[in-house]
Amino acid sequence: MVKLFASLMLLAVVAQAYGDFKCSLEVPEIPKGWIDMNQKCINKMRHQIQEEINASYQYLAMGAYFARDTVNRPGFAEHFFNAAKEEREHGSKLIEYLSMRGQLTDSITNLITVPTVAKQEWNNGAAALEEALELETKVTRSIRDVIKTCEASKDNDYHLVDYLTGVYLEEQLHGQRELAGKLTTLKKMLSTHGELGEFLFDKNL
Repeated sequence: MVKLFASLMLLAVVAQAYGDFKCSLEVPEIPKGWIDMNQKCINKMRHQIQEEINASYQYLAMGAYFARDTVNRPGFAEHFFNAAKEEREHGSKLIEYLSMRGQLTDSITNLITVPTVAKQEWNNGAAALEEALELETKVTRSIRDVIKTCEASKDNDYHLVDYLTGVYLEEQLHGQRELAGKLTTLKKMLSTHGELGEFLFDKNL
């Protein structure tokens, strides 16, 4: 309390000495010569951010479904909740990249639209993993499209292409392979053990 009172007294003394404080400052002329991203590349990046957010919401819906008491597949639920977090982080990283390149200058509503989840129930874990693999494949194709566009432009964006190729594609391809392996294993267990196979698979997921 004493520290707060002393701080207020100090502000009062400074205000008296230097006059009224301004609550806002005039926006200075900001240098833009260093901002060099191609507009087509920017548009593709913005589209990719939305793709990552869409995937995150879909995985969140999957996690919520398998977490239901009437479904009770905690392994699947945790897997999809983790996938939702990962996709959200991917979107955040791409937003940070655009910020680093000086491309976040307008309203956030022009960057991200909250998606509507089209599907909220699945027949079994195999159906959900199949849809997850399709979703990952779609995201991978979208990343490749960004790379193709940014590489083909007259201002070949070497840095962004290297960033997406070395970081995102590597992770996507590993993720797809892992999902395909899990789906194959689950289908084998379902064919030999039925629902018990899915139950056992879930315990080890």
